Amino acid sequence: MPRSAADKRLVGLLVAGFMVALQFGCTPGNETLSEIRELERTAFEGEVIRPDIRQQLMVKYAEFSRLHAGHPFVPEALFRRADLLISAGKYELAVLQLQNLHDGHPTYPQRARCAFLVAFVYEVHLRDMELARRAYERTAALHPGTPEAELAAQSLALLSR
Repeated sequence: MPRSAADKRLVGLLVAGFMVALQFGCTPGNETLSEIRELERTAFEGEVIRPDIRQQLMVKYAEFSRLHAGHPFVPEALFRRADLLISAGKYELAVLQLQNLHDGHPTYPQRARCAFLVAFVYEVHLRDMELARRAYERTAALHPGTPEAELAAQSLALLSR
């Protein structure tokens, strides 16, 4: 059945409106990102993070990363989650998060920092000097010329004393 010009224009406007809504208002993850931003805005009392907000953020970062794996914010969400895990004293989980982030997101600009933080957590928080040594060596080998490689070399020298 042939459509009138008015019907075609209406369909065109509806399709265009739908596309705009998809692009700007309904982008996957926008609702969760808004929740994350709000939690981040209220997270600190002075310089101390509120434990309840820290827990909620850890869950939201993980949820966002799981549900929107291809989103460009995922590596940063995982990095922030690892930082919160460290501040919560969940060191083994933080190490796993940092290793997964480092190995699973090869274009993330903070990869060298992830590698270094793994070693740092092993040394300072878990007091496992052998794993710390290996992680510092890995940081230096995988990220030569970075400030983190330099810090890793310095840390190795101090561990050798």
